[in-house]
Amino acid sequence: MKAFAVFLILLGVLAFLGVFGFMNLTFGFIIGIFFAILFCFEGLRELVGRRLIGVGSLLFGIFLFLRAFKLFGINASFSQLFLGFVASYLIGIGLQIFFGKRFIHIKKEWFND
Repeated sequence: MKAFAVFLILLGVLAFLGVFGFMNLTFGFIIGIFFAILFCFEGLRELVGRRLIGVGSLLFGIFLFLRAFKLFGINASFSQLFLGFVASYLIGIGLQIFFGKRFIHIKKEWFND
């Protein structure tokens, strides 16, 4: 949780640098990065809990990162973002139903501070 706190502090500092004109950052970019990390973190937390629905959250977080940095030519509109959100969770739900809890074996001790 301390890593997330450090991330929020850095995000705030970057936002101030953007406000004062030292960096070319927009509010949309900062919000996009925030939600991308939030979805990735939640997806990993779900996977550690051995729930494959976390794959959906992880996929959507990666999609948000790709959109924020405009990698691979991804510049999605709101409707495309919503469709990506639904699609990623459909994949996660499908994996959860198909494989159940026996698919992934991650020990929670690997992620302790």
